[in-house]
Amino acid sequence: MQLQIMSPAASRVDFKVPPAPRLESLEGKTIGLYSNMTGGADVAVNRVAEHLGRRFPNVKFESYGGNLRSGRPSLSRGVHIDEDEAAIIANEVDAMVGAAAH
Repeated sequence: MQLQIMSPAASRVDFKVPPAPRLESLEGKTIGLYSNMTGGADVAVNRVAEHLGRRFPNVKFESYGGNLRSGRPSLSRGVHIDEDEAAIIANEVDAMVGAAAH
């Protein structure tokens, strides 16, 4: 008898995206919160928002993930932000916090 063990992990994809320039301050900024709708991702971004909101009281937050925006993609573990949606989001926020849990 032969036993075959298979990994459910996806193949590794190597690409590098340079980090965005650091904001000088978060005062008055809008921060996007992206959750891929897997267990705990929403908790993580909401916790970040809670801490940032205490430190910078005039920061606004916009949430992305799930079916939050009419006429926009329902973002999920299987449907990620594409180039078109990223361009729209980039015009709506000054910075982004994202979490992907499993």
